Amino acid sequence: MPNVSEEDILKLKKSLPINLGLAIKMARKKNKLSQTELATLTLKDRQYIYKIEQGKVTPNIVTIGIIAKALNLSIPELLENL
Repeated sequence: MPNVSEEDILKLKKSLPINLGLAIKMARKKNKLSQTELATLTLKDRQYIYKIEQGKVTPNIVTIGIIAKALNLSIPELLENL
């Protein structure tokens, strides 16, 4: 069974929020939505969407699901290139 090192965990903690934010931003732009429009669709604050896209905060799985739905994606589709 593969072992996950502390180094692996630290790398993921740093890269996953950034990569998730980029995936959301790209999908949002592909759907021709502004951050404000995505915030409205998800009942979230625009600043929160901004922080997610910048990798400054990591949304929970429910929020990821809500954002994916607003972007007409499944959760696996949104996360597939992370």
